[in-house]
Amino acid sequence: MKIYISTDMEGLPGINSWHQVSDKDPRYLNRYLEETLRWVIEGIRASKQNSDVDQIFICDSHALGENISYDFTEYDDRIYLVRGGLRDYYMMAGLDNSFSTVFFVGYHAGVGAIHGTMDHTYSSASVHTMKINGMTMNETLINAAFAGEMGIPVSLVIGDHALVEELKDVLKGTVLIETKKGLSRFAAIMKPKDLLRKEILEGVKIALDRTVDNSIKIYKFTPPYELDIEFNSTEMTDQSMLMPGLKRIDGRRIKYTCESYEILLQTMLAVVYTAKIGTEMGK
Repeated sequence: MKIYISTDMEGLPGINSWHQVSDKDPRYLNRYLEETLRWVIEGIRASKQNSDVDQIFICDSHALGENISYDFTEYDDRIYLVRGGLRDYYMMAGLDNSFSTVFFVGYHAGVGAIHGTMDHTYSSASVHTMKINGMTMNETLINAAFAGEMGIPVSLVIGDHALVEELKDVLKGTVLIETKKGLSRFAAIMKPKDLLRKEILEGVKIALDRTVDNSIKIYKFTPPYELDIEFNSTEMTDQSMLMPGLKRIDGRRIKYTCESYEILLQTMLAVVYTAKIGTEMGK
């Protein structure tokens, strides 16, 4: 069994503002992320499947992917770590069909979620809404569909309350663990640490049991795939149109259609980066 873990930071326990997930504030960098990951590894070790797990592949996926220390691999000899950026498929770099299941750790609600802690979808600076095949997306669903194209189930998601609300009727069989409940975009009620640790340990064991039992519904879309993005400004849409193959719908919206979900994901990343970088260059 190979376990793929993609990490983010806004959905972690103890986190409620941007400076806490930035290298400008070393008090928080790594601390809650690595602590939560240790609980996940503890859960794997305590599971019935532990002896069958030969690789735990962790993709550091917040910002430039430089949030988890290489020293963390000492915690378990089965840990392989992806660090740095840019890279293909960003939050899902290195995933292939040899993996048995996917965990999302520290993930957050999509842009526009009520009381979602630091809600956004791939870019808080540029994306106002994002849809695939008409469905409003968050990063969990976008990445779950990428895994689904390879027939891999997402068996565990750890994130904020608003994210759990977005996923509970969509990801059937996936274990959803809530880290905190938002009061506003930058305020939340944090779950007690010992309680959360126990929930994660138990949740990991259940997730692996369901993986073995094949009781988790694979999440995926049916081609053709249509990406619909509304940006925060017309300037960002102007810049996104530098990418070939896009169709402009109005001042702030673009659409892109293709037959490959891998190409759709790569195109989405390129479009978002183009809009964001172009705006920064224009300042």
